[in-house]
Amino acid sequence: MPTVNVNIQPAIINWALSQTSEEKLGVKLMESIKHWLDGTKSPTFSQIEDFSKKSHIPLGYFFLQTPPVEQIGLLECRTLDSIELANPSRNLIDIIHEMEAIQDWMIDYRKEMRYDKNCVVNCLNGETDITIIADGVRKDLGLGIEWYRECGNSSEAFNKLRGLLEECGVIVMMSGIVGKNTRRALNINEFRAFAMVNEWAPLIFINGADSLAGRLFSLLHETVHVWIGENDLYNDRRYSVEKVRPVEVICNAVAGEILVPRKVFLECWQKDTNDDVYIKIKELAKYFRCSESVLARRALDNQKIDKEIYNQVVSDAIQAYIECKQEKSSGGDYYRVARSKLDGAFVRALCESVNSGRTSYTEAYRLTNTTSKTFSEVASGLGGVLW
Repeated sequence: MPTVNVNIQPAIINWALSQTSEEKLGVKLMESIKHWLDGTKSPTFSQIEDFSKKSHIPLGYFFLQTPPVEQIGLLECRTLDSIELANPSRNLIDIIHEMEAIQDWMIDYRKEMRYDKNCVVNCLNGETDITIIADGVRKDLGLGIEWYRECGNSSEAFNKLRGLLEECGVIVMMSGIVGKNTRRALNINEFRAFAMVNEWAPLIFINGADSLAGRLFSLLHETVHVWIGENDLYNDRRYSVEKVRPVEVICNAVAGEILVPRKVFLECWQKDTNDDVYIKIKELAKYFRCSESVLARRALDNQKIDKEIYNQVVSDAIQAYIECKQEKSSGGDYYRVARSKLDGAFVRALCESVNSGRTSYTEAYRLTNTTSKTFSEVASGLGGVLW
């Protein structure tokens, strides 16, 4: 088969290089790219295909005359300015597109099935009182003040909240990778979660690469965004109150109040007589089923510890997370992991639509990142029934 050379604009090649890293492209491809840029050689079609696969940039982009302008409004809703989000990774861009496709499908489905608009979306817009917002969210979700005592740990607390959000019509998706590609891991330093607010199908995405306690806080943070009615890209690992928009301070504070109610916290802090403040924080974090960082934030906000202690707790937590991620994992049961990524209401709606012939199996596989062999099994575990 003859070699087919193609004409690719240097501006496109330079743009593509800015979207990835040399390590991912490999030495051989990088050497070829240098020749393309200095004009001594032209790329072959197969080389551009290789470039596309390794960089995860759509093949068609390489044949444009000028670099594409990708309109991703969610990036403007980031919690903190950061180097990572100044040049977002293809992984982040693609996972946002994945969730947009799911949200669009659910919007169309709920409109077609004559659902009412979701009454929790934007219901607390303009409210700034932390207590009022926390009470409103708890009431809508059916949570008591000390709801966490019904849960054994952060994972159980997360699943409880996720189930209640599903009942409220909020889609909650979670993954630590893009699609089914385990080589495309999502970076927790780039983002922890995001919320895409819509009156028909509000969607929260949780970065599954985060710690169990981290996911729990992120879920509550983004829940508040849905109730307030503002999109969000959450990329804050230190629960900041400085250099963030006022709405982010509110969302962090409300999430902290729901996880660790101030009145209960003050009572527990006084009762715990441990002289070592770090051990005290660890003990109370277990009691509230939250992370030590969240508990330390509550202690700081209530003048029980100083900023130095708080920063040390957060730094230790981040280091512990890094060490934990470095340990090898078996990966767990495939179907259990696959189900944990998907929203139950979304899957059941998808099955109903497939059964009625309105949605093809191919589309269902694409939206759920499953195959003909796995879709039925994954769906059945979430209450989806296929005829």
